[in-house]
Amino acid sequence: MVALGDEFAKGVNRPRNPSLAAFWYRKAALQKLPLGLYRYGVALEFGWGVPKDPRLAFEQYLSAGKYAAAQLRIAEMLLTGVPGNKKLAPIPKDAVKAVTIMRSLCKANYYPALLKLANVLYSVPVWRQKHGREIYSLVLKSTNADPVPPEAFLFQAKLLQEGIGVKKDEIFARALLEVAARQGSTEAAFLFAQCLEKGIGTPVNEKRAFEFFSKAAEKEYPPALVRMGDYRLEGKFLALDPAEAFVLFSKAAKKNFPAALRKMGWCYENGIGTDKDLKKAYTFYERSAYLGDPQGMYHTGRCFLEGIGVKADPAGAVYFFRRGAFAGDRESMLQLAESLRTGRGCSVDMTQAQKWAERAAKF
Repeated sequence: MVALGDEFAKGVNRPRNPSLAAFWYRKAALQKLPLGLYRYGVALEFGWGVPKDPRLAFEQYLSAGKYAAAQLRIAEMLLTGVPGNKKLAPIPKDAVKAVTIMRSLCKANYYPALLKLANVLYSVPVWRQKHGREIYSLVLKSTNADPVPPEAFLFQAKLLQEGIGVKKDEIFARALLEVAARQGSTEAAFLFAQCLEKGIGTPVNEKRAFEFFSKAAEKEYPPALVRMGDYRLEGKFLALDPAEAFVLFSKAAKKNFPAALRKMGWCYENGIGTDKDLKKAYTFYERSAYLGDPQGMYHTGRCFLEGIGVKADPAGAVYFFRRGAFAGDRESMLQLAESLRTGRGCSVDMTQAQKWAERAAKF
């Protein structure tokens, strides 16, 4: 039954049909087959061939007992909690229990759990510092899989670059990024290109960097689309074409990539590749700011300060300059220092003004 469901799911030997795949998975689940319970749970969790019902999916995973793949899904669902349905109560978030389950799977050498647990520990700043060695150990162990997923090399490279759980090694990190890029990782291709462009762990090679940025952009990876847009504005390796740059920024902005939204704001503010529209400029700047882009925070503050596309509001400007300053943006630090010095939009505070001016000077 599971094999038949797989054929319908993948379109092998018969037309692809999600509904029939889910039908046969359910048949196998009713026979209490762990693999059938797992497959039917996945169909329910993601609404593939059946109405979406994460809570019922959770029950299927529980019924699969010690089946490793089902245990991993239970752990991942516990990280966020599971909404209830008409018959079953919601399952509350329980990150500690999720990590415990994942650790158990890792001890049993269930390779898919290794990177999952490493990502969970890495995603929480406090855990990242506390469990750095464990994170690196998990990622390193995942490279023993056959075949090794490119994500393992990518993750190991990031840890080496940041010195988390291991001594920093930019040369080894760059080599791992190249391996992952050649295995098809779009993110690795982009990061490897950055190494080549900036000379991180390797001599600067801008032409080769452009080639890898291009490969990542072909797969519409948002950061790479933005970089290719910059090339169009610079007229470097590509013909100078502001209109094409705007198109590239637009593609990345549709995926809510913060830097792309900021670039769109800049284009609309200055009429680059499109007609000037200050209201749209402000809207894009604000969207990038609320998505966490430090430079977007600075430009949103500037819009409030100067009345660009929005009514001038010095207090609103200070709010965004302050957010940008704490996020590490140098221009925001300088503007916040100026506001604190002059009292525009806030109370005068020469001590804080000096503090932010000094921080900005260190950049």
